[in-house]
Amino acid sequence: MPQSNLPRFVIFEGVDGTGKTSLSRALVAYYRERRPEMTVFHDAFPGARPGTLGEWVYRFHHGTARDAPKLDGIDPVARQLLHVAAHVDTIRSQIMPILTNPEGGTVILDRYWWSTYAYSRPYLSPEQALAIIEPERVFWREMQPPVAVYLTRQRTLKPDELDQPHHQQLAAYYGEIVAQERATGMVIHEIANNGTFEELWQQLVSLIEKQR
Repeated sequence: MPQSNLPRFVIFEGVDGTGKTSLSRALVAYYRERRPEMTVFHDAFPGARPGTLGEWVYRFHHGTARDAPKLDGIDPVARQLLHVAAHVDTIRSQIMPILTNPEGGTVILDRYWWSTYAYSRPYLSPEQALAIIEPERVFWREMQPPVAVYLTRQRTLKPDELDQPHHQQLAAYYGEIVAQERATGMVIHEIANNGTFEELWQQLVSLIEKQR
């Protein structure tokens, strides 16, 4: 594959435990091997980079942020709005400078705004869930659409964190937003991760190569 044809913006989405993180990290390594001179920005929304708002929101959401209110004392929708704020911070400070610059490099994301929609849906209608994400989506519209990889799996890879009924419920909410996005004309590549990682990786490589 010609190195110059690697897609500049790739996102991975799906319910927790579908393989997003492992696959996105493998793709980062793939890019860095083939284009060592190119900047590759990789993050796991709401944020994994120390010292960022996203990293604090992640720690708060998992109950490890110091001097923070108790998690169960915060309304679930308000918690999702913290994720939106962290996303906007990363978009404007990190992602937009890369994707609006022809020489800016590549962005690979483990999660997109779809996760905020799916995890808000137990508490909100579809219309309300989209409304609270709109402050983030307005900035995404200013950039090129991503190569969107939507991972599905019959059973979660994280059974200690997500039981099967909850997994199925979240999958249904993801299905809603995937259908809505496809209705707008967005191309979404759905990959079922029910085999080995090697099989999953080969499907991704084949997909990336077709983006020439």
